[in-house]
Amino acid sequence: MVSQKLLLVDGHSLAYRAFHALPPDLQTSKGELTNAVFGFASMLLSVLLDERPDYAIVTFDKGPSFRVREYSEYKAHREKMPDAMRGQMQRVRDFVTALGMPLVELDDFEADDLLGTLSRQAAALALDVVIVTGDRDALQLVDEHVTVLTSGRRFSDTLRFDPQAVREKTGLEPGQLVDLKALIGDKSDNIPGVRGVGEKGATDMLQQYGSLEGVYTHLEALPPRYQQALVEGRDSALLSQHLGRIVRDTPVTLDLPSAAAWRHTKRSSVVALLQELEFRSLLGKVAELPVDSLPEGQLSLFDAVDTATAQQLEPTPAPAVLGHYQLVRDEVMLKALVDRLRAEAKHLAIDTETTGTDALQAQLVGISLTHIAGEAWYIPLVAPAGEPILALEAVSRHLGSLLADPELPKLGHNLKFDAKVLRRAGLPLAGLAFDTMLAEWLINPDSPNLGLKNLAWARLGIQMTEITALIGTGKEQKSMDAVPLVQVTPYAGADVDMCLRLEPLLRAELASHAQEPLLRDLEMPLIEVLADMETVGVCLDLGWLQTLSAELAERLAHLESDIYELAGGSFNINSTQQLSVVLFERLGLPARGVKKLQSGHYSTRAEVLETLRGSHSIVERILEHRELSKLKSTYVDALPALLNPETGRVHTSYNQIGTVTGRLSSSNPNLQNIPIRTEEGRRVRRAFAAPEGYILVGADYSQVELRVMAHVSQDPALISAFMRDEDIHARTAASVFGVPLSEVTYDMRRIAKAVNFGLIYGQGAFGLSGQIGVSVPKAEDFISRYFAQFPKVRAFMEQVQRDAAQNGYVETLLKRRRYFPELAPDSRANVNQRQAAQRMAINTPIQGTAADIIKLAMLRLHAALLQGGLRSRLILQVHDELVVETPKAEVPQVVALVRECMEKAFELRVPLKVDVEVGVNWEDMQPWK
Repeated sequence: MVSQKLLLVDGHSLAYRAFHALPPDLQTSKGELTNAVFGFASMLLSVLLDERPDYAIVTFDKGPSFRVREYSEYKAHREKMPDAMRGQMQRVRDFVTALGMPLVELDDFEADDLLGTLSRQAAALALDVVIVTGDRDALQLVDEHVTVLTSGRRFSDTLRFDPQAVREKTGLEPGQLVDLKALIGDKSDNIPGVRGVGEKGATDMLQQYGSLEGVYTHLEALPPRYQQALVEGRDSALLSQHLGRIVRDTPVTLDLPSAAAWRHTKRSSVVALLQELEFRSLLGKVAELPVDSLPEGQLSLFDAVDTATAQQLEPTPAPAVLGHYQLVRDEVMLKALVDRLRAEAKHLAIDTETTGTDALQAQLVGISLTHIAGEAWYIPLVAPAGEPILALEAVSRHLGSLLADPELPKLGHNLKFDAKVLRRAGLPLAGLAFDTMLAEWLINPDSPNLGLKNLAWARLGIQMTEITALIGTGKEQKSMDAVPLVQVTPYAGADVDMCLRLEPLLRAELASHAQEPLLRDLEMPLIEVLADMETVGVCLDLGWLQTLSAELAERLAHLESDIYELAGGSFNINSTQQLSVVLFERLGLPARGVKKLQSGHYSTRAEVLETLRGSHSIVERILEHRELSKLKSTYVDALPALLNPETGRVHTSYNQIGTVTGRLSSSNPNLQNIPIRTEEGRRVRRAFAAPEGYILVGADYSQVELRVMAHVSQDPALISAFMRDEDIHARTAASVFGVPLSEVTYDMRRIAKAVNFGLIYGQGAFGLSGQIGVSVPKAEDFISRYFAQFPKVRAFMEQVQRDAAQNGYVETLLKRRRYFPELAPDSRANVNQRQAAQRMAINTPIQGTAADIIKLAMLRLHAALLQGGLRSRLILQVHDELVVETPKAEVPQVVALVRECMEKAFELRVPLKVDVEVGVNWEDMQPWK
């Protein structure tokens, strides 16, 4: 007969282990810290699934134990529980309660003592016991009926200790471990042990004499040094034994009916808590929990979802069907579907399935559509052999005009990808009206739920099937065209169904934030602009890249030779540990203030090396080696591999949701990261070239963020300087240094420029002093002089900080929001986190508005080029710059258009100014005259 099993969990130690093992910034979209809760919940659910116990109890510490009363130094050196963890402990308890498990705690005793008592009572009832803890003190409880599970070096690693495992790990029996602690003590608990007795010696003594009592009985047989130590430390040994022994007769009683309740509890309470904490990844574990019966009503968690979500909670091998999703098997069904859509559809949700994630190379596998929640259709174009598919020509003939109809609003998630895929297949998509990904991002740019699966879970309480369930992962991963249609149809149908269900919820929240115009008039139209830019791509000068690569290789070889000579021998320059040894040990560079890593070596990060400039000539060469090496590997050698084999051009991807400020980011290649402050970095830009017969027209906003600051602060001196078209940095320098404008030097202007832009980014005196190389008091003086000249700038910054603290967010002029939970009155953020949030709060309205302005300019310019019937195309957007690939004959007209569209993109209290350059490549640009 199989014994029943009791699971005992040390709640406090498990939560503590999770808190220190998982990233400290793990938090919900509302800013609630959750690393301890998540780790605890994940571990507990995993153990429940692995062990499938009949009974389960969680114990917690409840204040100081008797040990502190009897020995005041017990755990006295331990730091108090961090506030960030203390704030999560109630959530840990809430999770235990939601699972239906009893919480046991007792004044004057630790959780270990309760584990010891309950495990002894369970053994008397012939139950097998599994103890889960982050503390190995519990190993002394192991016997033939008691097993201990604890985490390894990594939190996700689980170690199982039965008597044999304890013997292999310690060389002792479980019951001897308390005597081991009596002899060697325990630094973590501040248990003294016997001075002069180490772990090996203590283990040898216990192996030979069995127990602490046996060791003292055979004292005369021990080496003299141990005899003296044990005689002098007898009281300490006995005290340590007492402190280290887990009490197994505390006044608690094992209540088996209560411990069995978790197998009968409603899982809906667990799901609701996981949803609130945004732990979507744990829902699958909840669905698999063993249950003895499902109470009536369990299968209706959320009224809006009806039984669909609940079906996800039943342990079942197949994914739940969330709606009525149909496979369009032939042209007859397709025609009937299109006829119905023409008659009924007020809008159309659309999604594509493809063979990859590169929209310009992936093959279109299928299209899913819906116009009504709870229904969807999947049109297969490619499928495994023997399965029904439709010809692209037939799909185009029946569905093409509907997709291209600008009057039929289209909904989707990441519609830019779908639009590019469909365009490449000859099915242009028009009428883009609502993108759930963009909507969620506008509502909260820090949202962890930008993916559709996460978003459906967070907003609807529905767990969708992950793509990996269909195509697998790693070496076993297959393409979507190899997945049976019986699996693809519900997967693809759910995608569009969820978009349709999410749209009214997200639209309502956007409306409550006055953000609908931002989505409708800026971000949605921008999809078409970015899709065009990505599709057009940019030409590369491969010959130049080959030349530059060879030059860099030669320079790197010379640098390496110099570095080895200066270091007194060769070493791996890319090894941070070897470099640390060379710099701080072999060459003796000053290490004061340099952080030591876990490896015991000093940090060699770029910031550290910058502080060491001038201390040894090797430092400058290492910094140069790093810069050139990164430039060569990241751009010079990598760019040719990014060429599209069909177009022969590079097609960067622009990410609308890549930043929290609204700025666009790019990838493959990352254009924003190409360094332009160094000659080598600028030479990389030369590779981006115009094709034969074309010219690149580049237009860059002049000091757009400072102009936005003048507008929002309404500072009269700042506005006046821009209205007179003064050099704002020179004007600032004249004010800061107290000299006439005509006497401003280059160095003065450089410092003033750093002050201007530093303050926009919330930089304080300390940061400014490091940037411009002056003392902190001097930097404070510069800042004071600046604010004396532009007092309303300071007033604006202070008002932004107040707004952020009061409202929890700040906004751009176009109502783009960014939230700062760190500044809330009840925030548990530390001083550094709050100060960082204050700096970002100051910068967000400025940088975010500047980002909105250049997006508006892109919309105007894109439309103007098309409406003018020009062949010129917008191909690049980087920071505050736009680049247009222009036929030579169109250059004068395009220059005028670019200037007009950018300078009139948005009306500020000061004029927007644009500098226009032209050239055959992105580096060799000259001002247009």
